[in-house]
Amino acid sequence: MVAGLIFVLLFSLQGYFGPWLRAHHLKIIFATSGLILATAFVTCPFVARELIPVMQAVGTEEEIAALSLGANGWQIFWRVTVPNIKWGLLYGVILCNTRAMGEFGAVYVVSDHIAGKTDTMPLRVEKLFQEYNLPGAFALASLLTLLALVTLFVQVGLERKMRGDAVKALQSTSERVPIKESA
Repeated sequence: MVAGLIFVLLFSLQGYFGPWLRAHHLKIIFATSGLILATAFVTCPFVARELIPVMQAVGTEEEIAALSLGANGWQIFWRVTVPNIKWGLLYGVILCNTRAMGEFGAVYVVSDHIAGKTDTMPLRVEKLFQEYNLPGAFALASLLTLLALVTLFVQVGLERKMRGDAVKALQSTSERVPIKESA
């Protein structure tokens, strides 16, 4: 909710950037763009939390080698960096998606709760519950639960795939490295 409050203080009509946004006919608060901005602000640290250790472990040697061979920035990114971090990136995106599905606080503050426009599923559950539409609220909450279970199964499958790839990489490395025999 604090993130949502900060966005209101920055982007509302009386906010810091409000006059400039109004002059350029841009609307962030009480609009879909505000929901996206608030959700991204709250959820993207989950991707960073997964990528930073992976990128530190991989190092920069391969990027430097590609640069010295004449690759440009985009080639280095798509052909060297992304393949090295793909599992961490995918895992971070899954965590980000999970958090985004249930995000309530920040989007509650920046949304004007118009059904079908600026209403997210968690906000809709809350609205249905307040209107005493318990079957609708529980049905939508059940759908969110089902989506969470699907995400969990994808996460478990991804972890198994990552472990399998790591074992294959270790096996191929051990086959290439000659073992010295001591006398």
